[in-house]
Amino acid sequence: MLKIKLIGLCLLLSVFTFAQNLDEKKIQLDELNKKIDEESKLIEEVEQKTKNTKEDINSTKSKKNKAEKKINQLKKSESSAKGKLDETMNKLDLANRELSDLHNLCELEFNKLCLAHYLSMIYPEKRMDTKLLSSIIQQTTAEINTRDDEKSGLEKKKKKGTKIYEDLIWTRIVTNKNRKKYSSQVASLNEILLDYEQEKKAAEQRVDELKSQAAALDELITKLQADIVSDDYSYKFSTPKLIWPAKGTVIKEFGEQKSDQYKVSLLNNGIDIGLAVGSDIMAVDDGVIAFAEWYNGAGKLVVIDHQNGFYTLYSHNSKLLVSKGDKIFRNQVIALSGMTGSAEVPSVHFELRKRGTPIDPQEYLE
Repeated sequence: MLKIKLIGLCLLLSVFTFAQNLDEKKIQLDELNKKIDEESKLIEEVEQKTKNTKEDINSTKSKKNKAEKKINQLKKSESSAKGKLDETMNKLDLANRELSDLHNLCELEFNKLCLAHYLSMIYPEKRMDTKLLSSIIQQTTAEINTRDDEKSGLEKKKKKGTKIYEDLIWTRIVTNKNRKKYSSQVASLNEILLDYEQEKKAAEQRVDELKSQAAALDELITKLQADIVSDDYSYKFSTPKLIWPAKGTVIKEFGEQKSDQYKVSLLNNGIDIGLAVGSDIMAVDDGVIAFAEWYNGAGKLVVIDHQNGFYTLYSHNSKLLVSKGDKIFRNQVIALSGMTGSAEVPSVHFELRKRGTPIDPQEYLE
């Protein structure tokens, strides 16, 4: 009778213990669902950024096209202005030559007039009529004045035409710089757009992974509801400190892992140790193999029941060297490291669980 009561008490305690473990799993499932919502919001933000970037690209392309049209128009205007300036300069050159000829003619006529006056003084009997020469000189002088006025007008026209031509050249240079700037901006915006698309793709992949993990955890919770375990545990290992499960470098710590880039936090239930593929994975203490096969994102997974209230998990292995039910010992090689499941680099993911609850393993390791 006493034995039956003790069995009933053990069953009651085990049900209570698993109820607690089940609640913990449900909390983990809620956390996964929250992370899925966070990633979904991130995807919406990236989609909005993508939309804004595409609008910026279209706007910048429009500015670039306008700049190219303006450059073509400026080239035509430059050609026209250059033609008018060349015509003015040719006319100015002609006016300078004609003026030079008129000045030479005037000087020659004046010398003739002076010579006639001089001879009339020496030879009064041969006095010459200088009125005609004087009239010719007056006409030549009037022609010079007229041509000077034309030259002055042509010089002003040349100055104005030169300024128009130079302004057109400068405007074209500035517009061309802007066109190059717009081209550079379009290229840069296209790179940003590509980054956003990759970021969205990565976030969508994380959502898929999180949903897969949530589904697996939900399935595990369902199985736990049918299990019964004992709570008669010592919670002590064979030595004060556990050996390390592998020789490598810790690349992910226990606990919350924040990503500033993607504005999301992920919970790491253990530690990740980076090491070469095929390295030895060792049992940290004595126990019995509770699980040894492929399990979703964990890849090839080994779970050891240390029969003291603790479980250890070793995932992402390339090869398993033990089977469920095997009794194993501290420092025994149980698997070879790999990159299976969701692992992004060669590593082993190691967890220490007390009554099913993840705890920081580094506090127990040597």
